[in-house]
Amino acid sequence: MRIKGFTALAIATLVLVSGCTISNSPSPDNTEGYDASPEALNIIAGTEQDTVISTIVKPWCTSEGYQCNVTLKGSVDQARLLAAGSTDYDAYWFASSVFSQIGDQSGKLQDVRTMFLTPVVFAGWRSEMQKLGFVGRADVSIGDILQAVESGNTKVWATNPTQSNSGATVLFGFMNYFAGNGPGTALTQEQLDSAAVEDGITRFIEAMDQTPPSTGTLMDRCVEQPDVCRTMFTYEDLVIEKNQGLVQAGKEPLVVAYPRGSLAISDAPLGFFPHGNSVDPAKRQILNELQDYLLEDPEAQAKLLKLGRRPATSIGLTLDNPDTTVFNPAWGIQATINEQGIQYPSASVIQAALDRYQTRYRRPVNTYYCLDGSGSMFGNGGWNGVAEAAHQVFDQDQAALNFLQSHPQDVTTVAIFNNGVTGGSPWTVQGNEAQALHGLTEKINGYRPGGGTDMYTCLNQAADELAKPQTDNRKGLVVLMTDGQSETGQRDSALAALQRADVPVVAIAFGSNADPSQLEEVAAATAGAFVQQTDLVAALRQAAGYK
Repeated sequence: MRIKGFTALAIATLVLVSGCTISNSPSPDNTEGYDASPEALNIIAGTEQDTVISTIVKPWCTSEGYQCNVTLKGSVDQARLLAAGSTDYDAYWFASSVFSQIGDQSGKLQDVRTMFLTPVVFAGWRSEMQKLGFVGRADVSIGDILQAVESGNTKVWATNPTQSNSGATVLFGFMNYFAGNGPGTALTQEQLDSAAVEDGITRFIEAMDQTPPSTGTLMDRCVEQPDVCRTMFTYEDLVIEKNQGLVQAGKEPLVVAYPRGSLAISDAPLGFFPHGNSVDPAKRQILNELQDYLLEDPEAQAKLLKLGRRPATSIGLTLDNPDTTVFNPAWGIQATINEQGIQYPSASVIQAALDRYQTRYRRPVNTYYCLDGSGSMFGNGGWNGVAEAAHQVFDQDQAALNFLQSHPQDVTTVAIFNNGVTGGSPWTVQGNEAQALHGLTEKINGYRPGGGTDMYTCLNQAADELAKPQTDNRKGLVVLMTDGQSETGQRDSALAALQRADVPVVAIAFGSNADPSQLEEVAAATAGAFVQQTDLVAALRQAAGYK
């Protein structure tokens, strides 16, 4: 099956859809650097909040005369920064309480309030949901959805639960189901250790066709590739956002079903991080005013509803007089949901479950890295980025901090290319033995860039290796990174070999001299992904999030 889980991209991408380019250039809403002015509020927020920030928060800040500096980060990055006590931000805005619990185990955040609610739904193209018998039904149970997922009758995507709030909420929703818990009962460590949960969640995760590392990535890629992505687990509000654009473009909309019996809800907690200095009171005041505005101002509430966010002050998930152009019944959206959301487990159980996803639940992956070691990678500092990225992903103590551990049945191969495959590579590690994987980092550190650029030679070797029969139900993946234009002598044979092997390529263009056309072609030909990236450490970590 093609890239079931699209996992393992262990080095190189912020990845997304083949034919879809992602730029990591900073935007005005992704401001780095701490502003100590008492009139400024420095917020770190999940990417899920991007639309709310750009259309509601930033205009409010401007109207009030405040400077609101917003940095968008993934769930793991937010949790790590908070746990480390980073003083770069005055406020943390998570998508849900799952990762805020991981990051705030010492109780550093203050004035934490839920800003709005949105349930996690099972969504698919209308024609697919009709085929599954879910259209027009308000009583689709979690058991019905599990049967659809495991039957093989549809291709199902969910985000990697170790990297994304939506994936984590889905994970705990189904764990609760396998444990036999009702909505108000949290998963315990004893239940996590049980065979019922272990076997059930492993079976469920293996049924996922692809597992991108973020919800935004999942939504973008799914809409771009409707023939590959047929159904998914995602946020209700993001389905509404996508459908508004799809319908306007005359395209088929998505239809949702709610996993009755184990409904997971995203609660968007926003809290203040005190610095213990003289400007804390002023900054806290700005945050409290922003919270009051989002929760109480009629104009803000109307704007949030337009974006498909349900009020945190409503009774459960019930909406009074809903706008049916937004909460559209034709899309399966239910204005009244009389069901309690699941209770999330303790931080220690969350931590244990996410660790087990990487090393026990997910399918193992055979990942083949083709890394540009040409002379230009020395002059532009790119090889230093590759070395640091290798440390973050291959060294298991660092990988664990990012929930990127290797699986005992993973196979990891690193090849360096210039005019051909060079530097004594490729090097292969079977499994997840820490010292062996650290050896990859050492070999990368020991290489000195030089020579020209021929990525197709490396891709040919990768295709030959991954075309071999795979044991342990492994998926195959190629991660390609280059900063220049490749020689093309082996272009045709490499593309043909990759297509025969049925292996996706994540193709990363590093710096301004890389040729996007060559990389986009490889990604598109293999149903892989292309990304334009300037930070190789971020690229590698995000690519590894596909495991």
